[in-house]
Amino acid sequence: MENVVVLGAGSWGTALAIVLAENGHNTLIWSHREDQATEINEHHTNKKYLPNTTLPQNLKATSNLEAAAKHGSTIVMAVPTKGIRGVCTEISQYIEQPALFVHVSKGIEPDSLMRISEFMEQSLDEHVVSDLVVLSGPSHAEEVVLQHPTTVTAACKNLAAAEKVQDLF
Repeated sequence: MENVVVLGAGSWGTALAIVLAENGHNTLIWSHREDQATEINEHHTNKKYLPNTTLPQNLKATSNLEAAAKHGSTIVMAVPTKGIRGVCTEISQYIEQPALFVHVSKGIEPDSLMRISEFMEQSLDEHVVSDLVVLSGPSHAEEVVLQHPTTVTAACKNLAAAEKVQDLF
């Protein structure tokens, strides 16, 4: 069992958090909205993003980024691309031990034209990242929560880190 935090409680972040929790990991999902974290904890739902889905009882939520940062040795970045740089900068101040970062968002940063992995490496303090893995594929949150077959790829400069992410999911 691994301590995993998913940053971002939209449909994709929630779907991945469900998979991680169902795989037996101690999973905490972070939302920037306190009311959303309360809904997840009290009602085991995320009606705005996955209206017909009941979340696992063992999936917990928080709106406190510091608590989220201290929870996980693996951090899944599922916030929208436009918010990633800010979240990386903020979370860096709270991480005490290097963590494995996994980013699952698509896109590039409009101003710099950098890939997400490039600007994450630039935004995270060097001491907080053990490795950075990209998880991508032709998959949709709604299909994942219904446990439909899907394919994703874990890519990293470090094969062992990519394989660890495969094992988590």
